[in-house]
Amino acid sequence: MAVRIITDSTVDIADKYRNLFTVVPLTVSFGEKDYIDGVTLNKQEFYQKLVSSPELPKTSQAAPASFAEVFRKLQENGDEAVVITVSSRLSGTYQSACIAAEDFDNVRVVDSLNVSIASGILAEYALRCASEGMGLDELARHLSKKRDEIGLVAMVDTLEYLKKGGRISAATALAGTVLSMKPAIEISDGLVAMAGKARGSRQANALLRQ
Repeated sequence: MAVRIITDSTVDIADKYRNLFTVVPLTVSFGEKDYIDGVTLNKQEFYQKLVSSPELPKTSQAAPASFAEVFRKLQENGDEAVVITVSSRLSGTYQSACIAAEDFDNVRVVDSLNVSIASGILAEYALRCASEGMGLDELARHLSKKRDEIGLVAMVDTLEYLKKGGRISAATALAGTVLSMKPAIEISDGLVAMAGKARGSRQANALLRQ
């Protein structure tokens, strides 16, 4: 009986490991058009649409039924699984996985309390632990502790999307652009928080290294 690792499509995995995971996709919407993340819309297409679209995209959490379908196939194969999701404080995807897992005693769900590459680091670590023979319950407990050692800090290169999303006013965005302000953000306790501000890319990079 093997322990498989399942993620949602917001979890960034290195390409060389991608085929070792099962990924449950979210839905991304640009206006009235819906796309299946990673299936009918890849990353390059996403960023192209982000630049050209007058509206910011919206995401819809993966449904319990989507997770249940994956869990059922694993059960039929006699396998177990640990699911690692985007932070429960940023998406309902974790709750969807938990709802689906109620009907499967071979599945455990772990909230990464993080996003993107930080969630991916946890997932890749889970893969290594599973390959070394760590059991289902031990692995789930271990990951719930390990996630506290993983952090994400990023620099926002443009204020355009904060303005589009209503996070800042047009005047603030203009002033910040003129002054070359670069906000740094972090994931703190599962939520996006401001880590600091810097003027220009050089100062911003120095801030990220602190």
